[in-house]
Amino acid sequence: MSKKITIEPVTRVEGHGKVTIHLDDNNQVSQSRLHIVEFRGFERFVQGRPYWEAPVLVQRLCGICPVSHHLAAAKALDVIVGAGTGDGLTPTGEKMRRLMHYGQIFQSHVLHFFHLASPDLLFGIDGDPALRNVIGIAIKHKELAVQAVMMRKYGQEVIKVTAGKKIHGTGAIPGGINKHLTQTEKDSLLNGDDPMNIDKMIDWSLGALEFFKDYHSKNKDLIDKFAAFPSSHVSLVRKDGAMDLYHGVLRGIDSDGNKILNDVDYQDYLQYIDEEVKSWSYMKFPYLRSI
Repeated sequence: MSKKITIEPVTRVEGHGKVTIHLDDNNQVSQSRLHIVEFRGFERFVQGRPYWEAPVLVQRLCGICPVSHHLAAAKALDVIVGAGTGDGLTPTGEKMRRLMHYGQIFQSHVLHFFHLASPDLLFGIDGDPALRNVIGIAIKHKELAVQAVMMRKYGQEVIKVTAGKKIHGTGAIPGGINKHLTQTEKDSLLNGDDPMNIDKMIDWSLGALEFFKDYHSKNKDLIDKFAAFPSSHVSLVRKDGAMDLYHGVLRGIDSDGNKILNDVDYQDYLQYIDEEVKSWSYMKFPYLRSI
């Protein structure tokens, strides 16, 4: 008789979810499912609203990565108002949007690395669950915990000075931006009191990379094999082929590095990417039409 194991809630993730593991008659795993249990419905929420509200509305999708949703909507509205798909913005406008997004990427990566992943790295996957958490990090690795808090704070400050608020700002508008950096804000980001300055953030970031490289060298077999499976990847890339976090063309590669989506205009993404709905999750499942 088949069985089902349920893990709920899933901890140390950005959001809410549960996992179900389905076993066959021989107690072998037949299927594992990640259920996203948060209802969204933003495709309906925005219908009938003034178009310029979209960047403010859709960023409510997330409290960790709202800038990505904010900018995606703003870039769509750029086309509607005739500003084009990147080149139509002033250099200052694009730089401010990029800085806004980079601030979010920075604080989001800090959250993932220090708060969500580091307990497993520092205490081991089989470590005591009572200690293997962010509180355990603060107790046993106080300096690292302080770095995590201050680095995330710095990223949030970058968002604040570019978007107007640390979360759910209004900095990107159709065709450009509605805020510039004051000299005081520039000086604060570059040369603020320790540790809130760019040099300290770079120093701590390099330290985090060295920490992980050292961990990888000592646990290579575990890291390289644990939860590893062949997967395709899609990203925006710029003209020289490097990944871009704001603008570019869509490129997809398979697990062997072969191109499966060859530098297409992101405005045409619906020609290449589709999504499937499952009855057991509110999250849609995107996939490449060509696969």
